[in-house]
Amino acid sequence: MKENKVMKKRRKGSWTKGLGAWMFLLPAVLLFVLTKYIPILMGMFISFFDIDIVNLPGKFCGLNNYIRAFTDAKFYSSMWHNVKFMIYSFTMNFWPPIVAAILVNEMRKSKLAFRVLYFIPAVAPGLAMTVIWKYFWNPDYGLANYLLSLFGMAPHAWLNDPKLVYFCMHFSGLVIVGGMNMLIYLAALQDVPQELYESAMLEGAGFFKRIRYITLPCIKGIVASMFLLSFTGVFNALEQVLMWTDGGPYGKTETLLSYAYKQALSSLDYSYAITMATIVFLVTFILTVIIRKILARAED
Repeated sequence: MKENKVMKKRRKGSWTKGLGAWMFLLPAVLLFVLTKYIPILMGMFISFFDIDIVNLPGKFCGLNNYIRAFTDAKFYSSMWHNVKFMIYSFTMNFWPPIVAAILVNEMRKSKLAFRVLYFIPAVAPGLAMTVIWKYFWNPDYGLANYLLSLFGMAPHAWLNDPKLVYFCMHFSGLVIVGGMNMLIYLAALQDVPQELYESAMLEGAGFFKRIRYITLPCIKGIVASMFLLSFTGVFNALEQVLMWTDGGPYGKTETLLSYAYKQALSSLDYSYAITMATIVFLVTFILTVIIRKILARAED
């Protein structure tokens, strides 16, 4: 009998604690649902209509908007631009901060100074940094062409050149994004037991072997998380495109979301814009699930 009473009290206590926790979480959960999930579901619902602003949601059109998207040549070119953004981002903005963090972590002196110097540009407003870097690549009075002129080289159009524009846009990411990411990786490296490095050094393991067999396996969890965040951020690129090139030159940097944005605000074609945004969400969601499963198997 006493054991039953004790068990009942424990269950009641745990239930009360759980209820209290949910009461504190409820406002945040409701706000998250209202600002995230409901707009997503409403967007999916509206994508099946030909929107009429006066009489929302408008006339039901079934899959016509989706058929239009998958038969639109600019839709596919914009998707290819998303892929190019992804390639350049992972090449120039994802791996360099990892390398920088590993090198700084290996330093015995001036580690704090390098951390501060690399981090200072990251705390500056992104819009301000983008404006500064646009001046850097300006073909008329930018610093890039001035540096070329010192070596007697011809100036370049940079952001107006389809072959160079992606490089120019992501080069600044080494400073704007790299500083914050580098500190995240550096913090993860601080948790790697130093005894592992000492044992490896005693056994004659060199720098690259220590990186391969100790450093990378120990931080693969944070690298996987940052990979997913980078992937979703790049695939949903909008502000970066609008601030840098507005889709130019000649539409060579137009992404799916910037194309949808212009369809909504310039052409007032809200139905098609919402449909493309829904497609971007679904593609991102599916690819994220697939990548998570691949990374989980790799960790196992």
